[in-house]
Amino acid sequence: DCRGQSQASISGAVALEEGEKMEDVMVHLEGYMNAAESTQTNGFFAFANLPTSHQYVVRPEKNTDPLNGISTYDLVLISKHILGIENLDTPYKMIAADVNKSGNLTAFDLVELRKMILFIHTEFPNNTSWRFVPTNYIFSNLMDPFADAFPEVYRVDDLAEDMTADFTAIKTGDVNGSAKPFQDIYSEDRLACGVVLSFT
Repeated sequence: DCRGQSQASISGAVALEEGEKMEDVMVHLEGYMNAAESTQTNGFFAFANLPTSHQYVVRPEKNTDPLNGISTYDLVLISKHILGIENLDTPYKMIAADVNKSGNLTAFDLVELRKMILFIHTEFPNNTSWRFVPTNYIFSNLMDPFADAFPEVYRVDDLAEDMTADFTAIKTGDVNGSAKPFQDIYSEDRLACGVVLSFT
């Protein structure tokens, strides 16, 4: 019975780097209480009536539609970054380019992404379709987001008041920001790149 005990909420929104809100992200609350809910069309989630003075962790998760936003153009952009011709210009794009989740960008990421585009893989072997970083996290080195272990959850060590836990969603393999933030859309980029898809 929580009556008489002070309570607070943890709420937030999940959005792409460009600000577009993302629905159907399963957000898990773990710690003193466990719960889960899916983000709405406005990207919003909320966990209310949480007893204060306890520890909580908020962890978003989405691992569907790995082809969303992926095209051969992403291969070109990641190649240019690895070769030092033209760098990916935000830490989120670099995290997206780390297809094999090794913590650095190499030709192996290109291999994994190419296998996805050619339907050799149906999911990323060592990664999820989406990754999420707390929006308020400040990267110590914008040109190397892997220099420090960046958080992929939002931790509250001692809930005292209503908290906001916003997340930036990163689509693995999509470095030009073409992923759709809603459910299971086949990427038209792939069709435009001379890859013939047959659904028969």
